[in-house]
Amino acid sequence: MLIAVGLSIAVLALFSLLFPSRPVAPVPVKAAKTADAPAGQVTEPAALPAAAPAAPVTAPAAIPDVPERLITIETDLYTAVISTRGGVIKSWKLKAYKDDTGAPIEMVVFKSGLMPLTVAPDGMNIASAGAVPYQADVAGDTINVNGEAPLVLVYNAPDGTSITKSMKFKTGTYAVDMKVDVTGFSGYNLYMGESFGSLTTADKKDYGHVGPITFFDGVTKKDEKDDMEKDTVEYSGTTGWTAISDKYFMAAVAPDGPIRAVVSKGTSDWGYVGVTGAPGASFVVYAGPKEFDRLKALGHDLDAAVDFGWFTFIGKPLFVALQYFNSMVANWGWAIIIVTIIIKVLFAPLTHKSQKSMKRMQKLQPLFAELKEKHKGDPQKLNIEMMELYKKHKVNPMGGCLPMLVQMPVFFALYSVLNNAIELRSAPFALWITDMSAKDPYYVLPVLMGASMLLMQKMTPTSMDPMQNRIMMIMPVVLTFMFINLPSGLVLYFVVSNLLSMAQQLYINKYVTD
Repeated sequence: MLIAVGLSIAVLALFSLLFPSRPVAPVPVKAAKTADAPAGQVTEPAALPAAAPAAPVTAPAAIPDVPERLITIETDLYTAVISTRGGVIKSWKLKAYKDDTGAPIEMVVFKSGLMPLTVAPDGMNIASAGAVPYQADVAGDTINVNGEAPLVLVYNAPDGTSITKSMKFKTGTYAVDMKVDVTGFSGYNLYMGESFGSLTTADKKDYGHVGPITFFDGVTKKDEKDDMEKDTVEYSGTTGWTAISDKYFMAAVAPDGPIRAVVSKGTSDWGYVGVTGAPGASFVVYAGPKEFDRLKALGHDLDAAVDFGWFTFIGKPLFVALQYFNSMVANWGWAIIIVTIIIKVLFAPLTHKSQKSMKRMQKLQPLFAELKEKHKGDPQKLNIEMMELYKKHKVNPMGGCLPMLVQMPVFFALYSVLNNAIELRSAPFALWITDMSAKDPYYVLPVLMGASMLLMQKMTPTSMDPMQNRIMMIMPVVLTFMFINLPSGLVLYFVVSNLLSMAQQLYINKYVTD
């Protein structure tokens, strides 16, 4: 049991620490990983605008070089800066979320190349699209949003073609309603540029996928830039969205209708994403935290961006339970403790059976030793005699492991929830724990976790020989170092779980004789 649980935890923790999904400098392109999407959903791009150039975007000679005008959008949740040059977003700061310096999180972190909300009509390259001079329908340079506030940007070209971006900003949401219309073009691509999606690593809390993520017809596709065989790939479906995402934040665009998403390597570390639209098409643009309830309320299946791991059907109820208890006690740490206790109570019969089985196995060790000595030259005979011994004493050699394996999906689901929920970001628990998503600054919880595991091993009956038992004593030390940099909320769960297991083992050792 200890080997199974310990190695499972070790794989999760060690993989996150040694192989975070943070992109590195470009390397030779590997084999594509797009084959895992359903047949017919991934296609080669056809007649798409050219990829963003390696050099910073500059306006072609055919585009008038007019002075740039910056328009600031002030809402209760964010401050955005829109440029009339390209009609793009130059800044998007989240007021409720701070970086390690205490400043608001800046979603636009890459200041060159393809900028957010670039509209590239068919036949116009991205460089030109990112430099066209729009005219805004507002007189001032600041829009204070109280309820709703519209902003319309229009570009009228000398040849009679035009691009119109109509945006509606609202209080109480990070979403923007957007409509794009073009004249003289059959369609266009609306890009969430290379600089949108937070992707800030200052607080080192973003283990996991960083970069493009697309959802279409129930399928979630995460693209790693270094694994893309083509410079640009395309996904399509009846519904969906595409985004640049990190662990806690994302910038997404969701069409009101079928989706044709474009994912490109671009020139930045993460590349860029976009959607193809027809004249007059409407979109929801979201730039903010991956809060499950907020995303679910917006529709378009945006809540699929929250990673609940392999066992989503278990992870979601656990997350709902954590939310419920947090609403009661106003503390995510205590909510974690309450949910851990409930899980332990629900699985108490299985745990009891497992611990009872291990205790029986321990009692049979002297008999096993005699059989090994008696049949040390005949392994086949030894196995037959051992099976007879199991039958005689009604002991199942797997009885200690199987009940624990049943609990593993819950463990994996809770691990994913606690490791990915932005609700724990900057959420205090008590005393020195001021951020449940950050590591324990004084390493108290990891040490308590290791110590409790060590005590648990000493209390738990074992069928291992003394040498194996001494080797297993190293496991708590190894796991303690692995958990040092993991979120304190996750380590808190293991500490409480270990303490409850110790209490149950004490009861078994003292009162259970069979």
